[in-house]
Amino acid sequence: MPSDSEETRYQQAIRKALQATAPPMPSDSEETRYQQTIRKALQATGAMVDPLSLRHICAMTKIVREDRLGRLPDDILVNILDRLNVREVVRTSVLARRWLHLPAMLSCLTIDVRDFVAKPATTCHGEEIERSNTTMVEVTKSILARRVSSPNKIRSMCMAFFLREDDIISIGQAVEYIMAFHTVDFEITVFTEMDYTRCNQDDKINYGILFRLFVDSCPIAFGGVTRLCLENLRFGELDIPNVLKVCKGLKHLSLSYCNAKRGTIMKVEHSQLSELLIFNCCFEKVELNSLPKLIWMIFGGWKSKDPLFLGYVPLLEAVSLSTVSLSHHKMVKLSEIFGGTSPRSLRLGFECERIWVQPESVTKKLSSVFHQLTFVNLDNIAEGCDLTWTLFILEAAPNLKELYLMVWDHLCIMTTNEEERRALSYSEKKGVEWKSPGPDFQHHSLDTLVIFGFQSDCMVRYVRRVMEVAVNLKDVFLYHRLNCMKCEHSYTNRPLKYPSNAEQKSTVLKKLTRRISSSATIHLPDDNISADQRAKKGILPKLRGC
Repeated sequence: MPSDSEETRYQQAIRKALQATAPPMPSDSEETRYQQTIRKALQATGAMVDPLSLRHICAMTKIVREDRLGRLPDDILVNILDRLNVREVVRTSVLARRWLHLPAMLSCLTIDVRDFVAKPATTCHGEEIERSNTTMVEVTKSILARRVSSPNKIRSMCMAFFLREDDIISIGQAVEYIMAFHTVDFEITVFTEMDYTRCNQDDKINYGILFRLFVDSCPIAFGGVTRLCLENLRFGELDIPNVLKVCKGLKHLSLSYCNAKRGTIMKVEHSQLSELLIFNCCFEKVELNSLPKLIWMIFGGWKSKDPLFLGYVPLLEAVSLSTVSLSHHKMVKLSEIFGGTSPRSLRLGFECERIWVQPESVTKKLSSVFHQLTFVNLDNIAEGCDLTWTLFILEAAPNLKELYLMVWDHLCIMTTNEEERRALSYSEKKGVEWKSPGPDFQHHSLDTLVIFGFQSDCMVRYVRRVMEVAVNLKDVFLYHRLNCMKCEHSYTNRPLKYPSNAEQKSTVLKKLTRRISSSATIHLPDDNISADQRAKKGILPKLRGC
């Protein structure tokens, strides 16, 4: 069997269902007449057949001939196929007659244009986009036409395609036709032919017009949409409210690299929306006026002075805010953004540049925002910044249990050219000054402090201060700088002062604990990050976006 890194979702699903090993694969030179037959059958479906896939499918066919899969009931086989995209499902039909009727029984359909292209969708151009989109549309129409009268209902359908005028109406009409017979949760991801690096303002205007045409032409289809992911569109002032009005069952909305005319305030009201992602979009302001079921949101890459307001969002539990703050950008007060909202999980990302959060003294308003916080992740803080300012969060969040900090000059995401930094108004002063809490301040809930990118020459004082105020602190994890395979060679001239041997670790531990009555255990791990901590340092713990 191929390794997990080489397996397709199809291979993984089969392997997990059987809990057994397939017969040995023949070598490349051993392509039999039987393999040639399989190859021709696969090519007839439009599949590009590589030797690894061919050998695996032939091996799986041998398993079928031995009747190992044939003994499984239909519901188990359908459960396997429900986890695959449509192209992979079609390819299984060459295994045996036993599989021929199963695609018509699937309750979940995944049809993605990326499965019909020879290279990543973001690198496709012109004829390749047209060909792959057309193929996907024909496959969609063919599959849905056969399911109209089927007693096996379609429960959900996930589609991803390029926004092309010749195709979108056909897709919408096919979906609307099937929705007359099935109650379907419809998920849409729309790609534009130009990616964000090549998409200019005129392109975004044209894509916005095309998308409005799509919505206006297929209101029934969009009425069943539960998940909508859009990119590179220019919206009119009423476009977002109109889309939300049509998509009555929408639960997830993702907008990337979208914009609107200058001064446009994006107002969001929806009774069902529970997940919202807005990334690198250009709006004057985003106002979440009424989202009674919103559970989590990711908001990043804003460019305005007053970017966000949270209105009625009573169920909001997790929030991620991140941007690159330039020298002329206004610092943000979290008490003004959140209003009366109090999430439980908060991530603030600084993209290795200037701290954009304005620390605040504890007030009734700030306490109302932070009183439910149990987890805070301060991500991509620039190296060399004084961390004292982060203590204002401890002062305002009495129920905080876990505090994560990642201190890193991640060269992959930074603009390092000095002339370019000056031209774009990057700030050379990245830190922010703040006075440490008084000697009488104590925090009774914090039990875990985690720092990625610990520096023994400049962070000892900060860690000691946290240990002093957090009287019930249990664990302090101090990790080395994280590794990035793309840019790790660039750090040879930027060494981090981290204790690398037992003697150095002993010295640091003595500095951290000298004259402090703390029962916390200090960990200096050798790059072995626990699965739980690795998950929590991500965008939003245990949550998914587009």
